[in-house]
Amino acid sequence: MKQLTSPKSTFLLEAPLEVLHNESQEWLEEIEFWKDEAAFFYSFIIEKTKRNPSAFITKDAKDIEKHLVYISAEKLDDLKIEVQVHEKFLYRLIDNVKLDDQLYRSRHKAITDKIHLFENEFKEMKRKIFLNVEKTIIKKKIVNT
Repeated sequence: MKQLTSPKSTFLLEAPLEVLHNESQEWLEEIEFWKDEAAFFYSFIIEKTKRNPSAFITKDAKDIEKHLVYISAEKLDDLKIEVQVHEKFLYRLIDNVKLDDQLYRSRHKAITDKIHLFENEFKEMKRKIFLNVEKTIIKKKIVNT
């Protein structure tokens, strides 16, 4: 049976707020990296299909291209905004000790789950890109022999 939460994230939820803040900052850095990575893959696919339209299987390339646009334009922006709002809530929490930090912690857990889901989705999309490139290379070798 697959574990729903990792021991690390469970441990972190009980950690001091500063630790959760650091994790949020890491998320923001990771989101920016994913955006750069998605832009790289998008440019790569566009360039490869322009140079040689048969290089990528057209439907696969178009599906990947659309997914990359969706990831960059929506999913990553939504995640970034959610983490930024989460950080603003932390600042309010620090300024007003009467606020309950359990709400912050439960939101943190929800964002942790979203980050993990996105990371898995992104890895799967990258696998598709790499498989497509591999098929193209094999196809090219067969044609050239």
